[in-house]
Amino acid sequence: MGRSPGMRVVVSEAHGAGDLALIFALALAPAWFSADTPRVATTACYVVMLGLWLLSQLTCYPFGSLCLVRYKVHGIVESSLAPVLVALPWLLGFAEWPAARVVFVLAGVAALLLGLTTWGGHDERECPPEPPIDRGARPPHQGP
Repeated sequence: MGRSPGMRVVVSEAHGAGDLALIFALALAPAWFSADTPRVATTACYVVMLGLWLLSQLTCYPFGSLCLVRYKVHGIVESSLAPVLVALPWLLGFAEWPAARVVFVLAGVAALLLGLTTWGGHDERECPPEPPIDRGARPPHQGP
């Protein structure tokens, strides 16, 4: 059996739970860094965590507070962020510290997988409901 074109791999509720798990993992990750890990690694963890949290809060899905970012755009941003997360240890110069490097590589893989789950789907909050059609109503210019 094949998938229909509009069928999502993961529902938006599960995607939101994955987003929150990634956010919490990034918030807790600096506790696992060794004492000699550069401060830039910790700062990068918190900046990425806050950025993902803000994106989640602005997205039209059950875990969002405001409906400013469409669910599909949320997925595109997450997918685009993935290679940046993987490259960040080398770009910021903390690739020699294995714990920090592994955190960002795994965060990049998680962001890519989460971003790919949004393809072909949308959340119901994105589309306003259609107004009900009153089939028995007459236009105002017609009499009884």
